[in-house]
Amino acid sequence: MSSNLPLISILIPVYNVEAFVQEAVLSICNQTYKNIEIIVVDDCSTDGTYNVVAELVKIDSRIKLFKNEKNSKIVKTLNFALEQAKGDFIARMDGDDVSAPERLEKQLDFLIKNPQYYLVGSHVNTIDPNNIIIGKQEMPIKDKIINKTIKYASPVLHIWLAKRKVYNQLNGYREVPGAEDYDFLLRMHSLGLLFTNLNSFEYSVRIRDGNTTSTIGFNQRLMSNYVVELYEMRVTTGQDNFTSLNVQEYLNKYSGYRENFDKSNILLQKAFMAKGHKKFFKMFIFLIMSICKSRFQTQYLYKRIFSKLLLKG
Repeated sequence: MSSNLPLISILIPVYNVEAFVQEAVLSICNQTYKNIEIIVVDDCSTDGTYNVVAELVKIDSRIKLFKNEKNSKIVKTLNFALEQAKGDFIARMDGDDVSAPERLEKQLDFLIKNPQYYLVGSHVNTIDPNNIIIGKQEMPIKDKIINKTIKYASPVLHIWLAKRKVYNQLNGYREVPGAEDYDFLLRMHSLGLLFTNLNSFEYSVRIRDGNTTSTIGFNQRLMSNYVVELYEMRVTTGQDNFTSLNVQEYLNKYSGYRENFDKSNILLQKAFMAKGHKKFFKMFIFLIMSICKSRFQTQYLYKRIFSKLLLKG
């Protein structure tokens, strides 16, 4: 691969992923597209995550390793990584997931051949801690479907490749904990900047106890609702009243519903795991129990089912 091709900067925020981070980073190091820089930022892990990546730095000079002075959470960590990036294209990767070898090459090829698009994701597999595939998620491809589903669910997962100028235009990520990626896409959509997905599976998201995917929290559900409200405000009035104070007020408003949601979320996670292992009766029971526990979970599942129905036409 010629070195005069565009530089891709891959942002990898990591926190307590000692058991998986080597496989994650190596899946990027071993991409068929070679003109990359890999920016890993450790958010003050309490395990050996930093040391594992430090060993990888010794064998691949494209890896740039940083460590936050204090635990700063995902948005500040991502924006710090973005400040270090020199590439014309920005990619995302989580420290416990796996990228297919041709992921970046295919995504970059799509953006170059389809200049009307500014960002592209892909379909994803879901895997367990032992790398066994327990599910598949097809993402929308057609603009018409993306426009219809965007208020119900994020049409592109965070594992995208985007043009750097989009990040410059949006000034990076905003502090909406757990919904920063969805907010990013909604702000793009407000500006008429197109995005889509490859019609192929180029990424595997790991489901395990303790990671973001398996512990999707109450705040994340609330923030997803909040960023959609901001989006609708921009579309109808052209205004956006996002502030850190408004975010906190929104979280405080619904704080009394947290306990039931947390119980519901445990049941929902059990339902997903049962589905992955084809135990459908058990999945159904856990799903009903989860819905009965929390109206926010019911709302989430309704949006998820509705967006899938739209996706299937």
